[in-house]
Amino acid sequence: MYAVIDTETTGLLPSHRHRVIEVAVVLLDARGQVEHEWVTLLNPQRDLGPQHIHGILTADVLAAPEFADVARPLGELLAGRMVVGHNVEFDLGFLRAEFARLGVAVPLITERSMCTMALAGYLYPGAKRTLGACCAAAGISIEGWHSALADTRATAELFGQYLKAFPSPPPWQWAYEEVSRLRWPALPSSNVAPTVRPVHAGGRHGWMSRLVDQLPRVPEPPQADSYLALLDMILANREITAADADQLVQVATDLGLTRSQVHDLHQYYVSALAEVSWGGGEITADQRSDLDQVAVMLGRRASDVDEALVRASGGRYAVPARPGARGFPRGSTMVFTGDMVEPREVWWDRAVAAGFVPQEAVRPDTTFVVAADVDSLSVKARAARELNIPIISAEDFRRFLPAETERKAG
Repeated sequence: MYAVIDTETTGLLPSHRHRVIEVAVVLLDARGQVEHEWVTLLNPQRDLGPQHIHGILTADVLAAPEFADVARPLGELLAGRMVVGHNVEFDLGFLRAEFARLGVAVPLITERSMCTMALAGYLYPGAKRTLGACCAAAGISIEGWHSALADTRATAELFGQYLKAFPSPPPWQWAYEEVSRLRWPALPSSNVAPTVRPVHAGGRHGWMSRLVDQLPRVPEPPQADSYLALLDMILANREITAADADQLVQVATDLGLTRSQVHDLHQYYVSALAEVSWGGGEITADQRSDLDQVAVMLGRRASDVDEALVRASGGRYAVPARPGARGFPRGSTMVFTGDMVEPREVWWDRAVAAGFVPQEAVRPDTTFVVAADVDSLSVKARAARELNIPIISAEDFRRFLPAETERKAG
């Protein structure tokens, strides 16, 4: 009746030639009982992307099958069943792209699938967004975070519990009947055996991942939780790289989110992350540094983190004194890129007056970049992203500067 799926991938965007590197399927009957499990690593014939998230090493996939080798057995598992996943559209998008590379279109239809992230919000208003949070609320333990099989087993158990909240047959029976009649195309066959990931791979841990599991849902716009779920995944291991940030811009575009909506979602996310971090009544310097890094990479400011922590603590949080731009100490090296309303010389003078060291070009020792457009594709901006150097907007930089610096430069 149901095929629960999960994938691990080299990135967020199948449209950018990112690939599936692990796929797992757990088959359930109409009551939610497990009938069969299947999992394999895949050799994507490219780099593995965010290994800090999925924990898969190149050595693990060298002898693994390629997607073409498992297309037929995977298709046989999915055919005639309603697909279930947590943020299921992410996995469906990647599987559709993988089959399309083989020249076939498969009937993996988002509107005829079930998403446990959406079901959690429907059944339990106030439920959190991540798989870990939903499972914790249901009393389900997960071992081997970001292992496709571990996540699929957890999603299957979660869906099995959710099934009990509905009558039999469930209200989506009509959709299942449609899915069961859909015809799958002929797929290439192969005798290559699946490859199971070694026990060393995978694992999600740490302070930031616990924070992410506590973040509340965002009801509007409708695409918000799908976008933020990917952000949750990226931040599970405490960091967001420049490459991740670039991918999120494209994900937002693909979901139909406007720049204003993304700005508001990032503002919410930074504030919510800071507020839940205060749950223990204190925050260490390292934890504060992590929050500031996330804020900057999402185009926000350290002052946004300050405000959220003050709000969460009821005014008890002591905002640290920072010279010059919040989060960037005096003596930090920085680069300007893009055409700004005021002449470059004015900005240069402001930076010097605030104690920063402007540079003409981005170098490994550059602390941050100030851009007229944070999504800039300039040589300087591309170099900054390759070196994982934060890029902030000129307007944010202006807000960071002491008032007397503005007067001197003006």
